[in-house]
Amino acid sequence: MKQMGAGLILLIMMTVAAAAGNVEETFAVCGGRVVPIAGPEIENGVILVENGKIKAVGAASEISIPPGIPIIDAAGGWILPGLVDSFASAGQAGGDEISDPVTAGLRILDDLNPFDKRFEQTARAGITTLMVGPGRVNVIGARTVVIKPRGVTAEDMVLLEPGGVKISLGEGPKAAFGEKGRLPGTRMGSAYVVRKALLEAAEYNHKRRQAETDKAAAARKKDAKPASPLARNLDLEPLADLLEGKLPAFIECHRVDDIQTALRLVDEFGFRAVLFGAEEGWKIADQIAGRNIPVVVGSMGVGPKREETKNVKLGNAAELVKAGIKVAIGAEDSLGIGAREELVLSAALAVKAGLDRPTALRAVTLTAAEILGVASRVGSIEPGKDADLVIFTGDPLHYQTRVARVLIEGRPIPVPEQLRKPRP
Repeated sequence: MKQMGAGLILLIMMTVAAAAGNVEETFAVCGGRVVPIAGPEIENGVILVENGKIKAVGAASEISIPPGIPIIDAAGGWILPGLVDSFASAGQAGGDEISDPVTAGLRILDDLNPFDKRFEQTARAGITTLMVGPGRVNVIGARTVVIKPRGVTAEDMVLLEPGGVKISLGEGPKAAFGEKGRLPGTRMGSAYVVRKALLEAAEYNHKRRQAETDKAAAARKKDAKPASPLARNLDLEPLADLLEGKLPAFIECHRVDDIQTALRLVDEFGFRAVLFGAEEGWKIADQIAGRNIPVVVGSMGVGPKREETKNVKLGNAAELVKAGIKVAIGAEDSLGIGAREELVLSAALAVKAGLDRPTALRAVTLTAAEILGVASRVGSIEPGKDADLVIFTGDPLHYQTRVARVLIEGRPIPVPEQLRKPRP
């Protein structure tokens, strides 16, 4: 109890310092089971943190703690890297822009409210990185952003922007626009909208490259007139970047026919893609694996009461992984069913249905970070990475385990006392 009390005192001191703009530059986290994700678990591990980065990690017998530095005692808990939610809706003030089925020129960053209370809830749940994207209304929606739930401006929160282009297939766009008598009113209409936009983006890309060539040629001639710049098209620019491989597409597709439409578009245009949802992915796991496309799944999808997810099953993640697919697990809050606070519960349900434990924990940390393109900074406990750490009171996949401590880049996030109570 004395050790836990000392840890609480240190947490309070560090919280006050962080609020004042200062934080202990060097400290150690010890007294717990370290789960680095990128390597074997370490009983009685030690993590050295310096200037918000992980300096060293290893067993207590191997790591020398500098004398006099503050220590956070994990009190026998499990220490994991901050959790990564692959697709969330937190912080959006306005929702989907439903004026047009193609709104790729929009940025979620411009709709992000850093004071949304959901960010505080997210951080307290141990989620220290999340990708925020548009809903399921637009066929091609706003560009996503990968953030950390801290900061007083949207720019403070950004880890990667843009994170990618969101594409939605299935019931969402069909219902939103078809009811108004607008395209798309069918699934083939949604595919048409995507195909038409990408063909226009390919032409825009050709003109963009030609404009760059003309500009370079004019610069080489002393008396040449400046080349006329290409008029910008905000909706086509990100799609042109998609076709050039600079951005991935996050394609929401639940039913097997929608998944196959997504694969068809990938084959046709050759862009990088991540499937989001894919509740019936288990039916065609070999087709997805053959294209080396990652998938973000949840435990329940948008619910079995909806037509496009009536064949959802808990074993989806396990079967996709068995087929050789890189799988991340999301909290599904963006689909209106899951809760950010239960991201590890989604991983636990996947384990119950056959997914092995290491892969499940990796699916909410390092694998998710790799899919989002931010694994160089987050997702595992390794030297040089951000000191985003979560201390659980026990096995994170146990239903009674609680979050005891959360650090984002070495700065503590206060966790309510009721969440710190260890399970009996």
